[in-house]
Amino acid sequence: MEFEKVGEKRTTLNYFAITFLLLWVVMGILLPKGARSLVTHMMIFSILAMGYDVCFGLTNQCSLGHSVFFGGGAYGAIFSILHLKFGILPSIFFSVGAGLLLSLIVGLICVRLSEAYFVIITAIFFAVFHLLAMDMTWLTGGDDGLSIKLPSISLGPETISLYNPWVNYYFVLIFLAVSYLILNRIARSPMGRVFVSIRENEKRVQFLGYNVYRYKLIAFIVSGMFAALSGGLYALTLRYGSADFFSFHWSIMPVVWCLIGGLGTLAGSWIGVVIMSLFQYYVSAWWTYYLILFGIIILLILRISRKGILGYVISRRLT
Repeated sequence: MEFEKVGEKRTTLNYFAITFLLLWVVMGILLPKGARSLVTHMMIFSILAMGYDVCFGLTNQCSLGHSVFFGGGAYGAIFSILHLKFGILPSIFFSVGAGLLLSLIVGLICVRLSEAYFVIITAIFFAVFHLLAMDMTWLTGGDDGLSIKLPSISLGPETISLYNPWVNYYFVLIFLAVSYLILNRIARSPMGRVFVSIRENEKRVQFLGYNVYRYKLIAFIVSGMFAALSGGLYALTLRYGSADFFSFHWSIMPVVWCLIGGLGTLAGSWIGVVIMSLFQYYVSAWWTYYLILFGIIILLILRISRKGILGYVISRRLT
């Protein structure tokens, strides 16, 4: 009976993800320029949210240092184009590599720590990297940041450019779809089941002979790599990066997105991204204190269901 419920839950999540992706495909054609740009940002943030969900939703590691990987990925893409003269795709791989290196360094230090200390030390890493980015203006540009000119993407005899809004939109959408497929495959694999077991009862998993530290470190690194991918895509979309990419905003927002959409659902975090983005770009236009209303909505959602919106829908369907 439990296996049937797990299978039905996975099917529901896949249907939701496929429906959302198809909706975004159509929206790229129908939406006006301004709204299309907003949805492009939503898709980039959704990659960050999914990556964070692997860390927090699957292994219960509430990191407050993911802005380190987001900012590292952004500057990885920028430096690879500015200084190494890489193309668009190599710069993306370079940003993911930067995320892998940074998350490995941070993870080796933090993952062994208990929950409270883990949160504190990851927050310290965010603060250190943010201060370094602000002070090292010769390298990062500080608050003013660095701008880049994007090279074209060669497709045989043809070339395309991310300066074209439609190209940029579907370029990001492809990375979102591939990211979901990879992370969904990880979540459904034996390793993913160990991740979930660690979230449910870490001591029992350790008692069964699994190396809990190694699995948590793997989840942390995977999460950091996708956060860096999101940062790289964001920098390429804006053609710009600044020290603000290391700010606390990019550490706390993934927590909010995942809580609203549903921890451990991957694509459920997209709901949180969409709701927050709509509030930030539209509700804020007519009410300065929109965050008060947004906070109330978060409290109501979590009061009704700690599993978030998608988690609540799935639990109701399975009962």
